[in-house]
Amino acid sequence: MEIFIDAIVGCVRQYGPLALVVAFFLWQNWVREERLNKRIIKLEDGQRDVLLPLVERCADVIAQNTMMMERLEKVLE
Repeated sequence: MEIFIDAIVGCVRQYGPLALVVAFFLWQNWVREERLNKRIIKLEDGQRDVLLPLVERCADVIAQNTMMMERLEKVLE
């Protein structure tokens, strides 16, 4: 931690307080992006949990309808 503080103090001495402000905004944006990324992953997982069973059920219904249509074709022939 002491090395980090020395680096910040050295940066401020060399480049002025503007460098500290830029570093703060970079850090702030990085933290915000991390939070946003976690939210997106959580939302995508929730959608996947809802949609996957729905797609599986639809596939089963389509398979059942196909079998029924084939049976009806045989009866009508």
